[in-house]
This record gives sequence, structure tokens and C-alpha cells, in this order.
Amino acid sequence: MTSLCETIHEAVADNDLPLLYSLVTKNEFILLSSSKDEQGRHDGAFIVEIDDMEALLVFTENDIAKQFVEGANASAEDPEEIDGIYIEGPALIDYLPSDYAIMLDADCDNTLIIEPGIIRSLKQMAEEDDSDQLEG
Repeated sequence: MTSLCETIHEAVADNDLPLLYSLVTKNEFILLSSSKDEQGRHDGAFIVEIDDMEALLVFTENDIAKQFVEGANASAEDPEEIDGIYIEGPALIDYLPSDYAIMLDADCDNTLIIEPGIIRSLKQMAEEDDSDQLEG
């Protein structure tokens, strides 16, 4: 059985944007957050910088996110509470800035960087879907 991460890898490698869009919009993902606002709500998700590019950490499975958090806590002197936040694929596309990348399943054997150009294409596909739904 092929995992969601492996299927996303294949879609990116084949530059199959319609398949990638379908995979993202039909699934939910996990973001990590440790910062909270005054009301105790999450204020932001984990971002990393890769070669002058900002990337949102996104996980396909709770176990992979948990493994990442355990590794981060083991290396931190004063570990903060880190929470997982589930996000639907369409919301991920909508809210991610178009100049950001996605680092999928960080610190995993299948870590994947989805470049900002691909993110922009996914955002455009989402806009076209929204437009089609309004017309239909």
C-alpha cells in the first residue's frame, strides 16, 4: 500500500499537477505550533528557512509529526509544548502564502520540498475550481 507522502512524491516527480492538486484537496494534513496568543489559541505554524526560501512544515501522518516533535524535544534544552493542528487540504492551499514552500514530513526518510512555483500552480487551480463552482 502506497502512503500519501509517497503518492505526493510521485506526483511532484512526474510534474503531475492535477494529481497533486487532487491529493492535497482530498486529504487533511498536520501542522505544528508552539506559539499561542493571549486567548491560548494557536498563533502560527512551524516555518523553516531553506536556501533563502521559507517553508511550512506539513505532515501527512500523526505518527510522523509525533516522531519529529520527539526528536525536537530531545535536542532542546527547554522544550516547549508543541501541538499538532489538523488542516484540510483546501485550507492549506488557501492560507499558504504563494512565495512559501512546503516541507512535507520533515526529518523522515521521505521528506519532500514542494517549491513555491508548484504552490502557486495549486493556488491557481483552487481559484479556477472556486470560479467554476460559482458559475455552476
